[in-house]
Amino acid sequence: MMQGKANLQGEQLHVTLENYPNNGSVTKHPVEKEGGGSITDHVTVDPKTVSIKGILTRKTNEDVETLITKMESWHKSGTLLQYEGRRIMSNVVIESFDVDTDSKKQNGFSFSMTLVKIQLAKSSYQKSSKPVTNEGRKQTKNPNTGKKYHLVRKGDTYWGCARKYGTTVKQLEEWNPWPARVIPIGVKMRVG
Repeated sequence: MMQGKANLQGEQLHVTLENYPNNGSVTKHPVEKEGGGSITDHVTVDPKTVSIKGILTRKTNEDVETLITKMESWHKSGTLLQYEGRRIMSNVVIESFDVDTDSKKQNGFSFSMTLVKIQLAKSSYQKSSKPVTNEGRKQTKNPNTGKKYHLVRKGDTYWGCARKYGTTVKQLEEWNPWPARVIPIGVKMRVG
């Protein structure tokens, strides 16, 4: 006997059971004295869930198979859904979905499903009101030649820049006029 109708993202389901568990965990730390019990310093609450059992029916077997395929796709892709049964839950995803065949149900299958409410993270990104500048950038490209340059700082060497920019010391010595031991600080060294 079907007790109720429910909707999952607009798809009608015949639901025979809805279970809304309220689970969580409590930390327990033993007290040093014998028989002192334990103390708690933290309690967590699991996300809201609903476990559903019922029957998937449609006019034809092909329509039932299409519905099952759609639900499997939602499960696999983590699609955000809305469930409307005894309670309404939005922003839920399918955590588990099982289908059973029963010879007594023509054009239908028994199913069980667990839906979990998820909390979506919101981006804290804010568009900057400051103009974009080249300040602090290590390399620049000359738009006319496609050459890359590095602003020399204290401690920079041809060997270090060759490793950093994927070239050779010999090539850097050919591109730049300074001897390897006397590269002036603050000049633009060609690195590509």
